[in-house]
Amino acid sequence: MWISNWLSDRKQRVVINGTHSDWITVTSGVPQGSVLGPLLFNICINNLVEVLHSKISLFADDTKLYKGINTDEDSILLQMDLDRLETWADKWQMRFNTDKCKVMHMGRNNASHSYILNGKTLG
Repeated sequence: MWISNWLSDRKQRVVINGTHSDWITVTSGVPQGSVLGPLLFNICINNLVEVLHSKISLFADDTKLYKGINTDEDSILLQMDLDRLETWADKWQMRFNTDKCKVMHMGRNNASHSYILNGKTLG
């Protein structure tokens, strides 16, 4: 109940040089700078690893999905995981900022496949 009360019925406003906006109701999220924020975020994304087959690295709000691509099938499997990632994000109402999502191709013989997340080809 304590956490529920802490997250419910919150309001916020912006103050710049002594001028402030009107108070508005906050409908989602965790207060920035709070001690519980990172813990609640980790609890929220904890099941992400269960829906993916590729390797994943999670640190704070940074997610890295990676897989060795030796065949076209490997590339298809990685794209399927990106699709699962999108489905997971929709279910939990979290969006990945595709402008910040990048693909890193490594190796001389890398086919440099393209990958899509949220309908956008990743850079």
